[in-house]
Amino acid sequence: MGAYNILKMNINCKYCNATCVVNIQFKFADTWQHQYLIGEKVMWGGADIGIPGLDKVKVYGVSDLDKCPTCRNLFPYEYDIFIEKDIIKYVNHLADFGDYNTNDGNYIIC
Repeated sequence: MGAYNILKMNINCKYCNATCVVNIQFKFADTWQHQYLIGEKVMWGGADIGIPGLDKVKVYGVSDLDKCPTCRNLFPYEYDIFIEKDIIKYVNHLADFGDYNTNDGNYIIC
């Protein structure tokens, strides 16, 4: 995947309800393994991918965890990360991979 950033978040397993910390890798803003939480502002000014200050962007993300460490059932591992005016707002399970057929598959302007 090359240089990327990490969004750290908790996900509850739908099978056993265990809470797991997941690192979601994404390529948007200054891509240099910066670590973020939901609600934080992404940094710019280095190995930039994308355009700063956009009203709303959907960014492709891939989790480092594909199975629940407790019950071993599969987790979704692809995500849509929503960023508004450089603030990470929320994350959903990937809706449509075809959305990322532009911008090298990294993001789409909403």
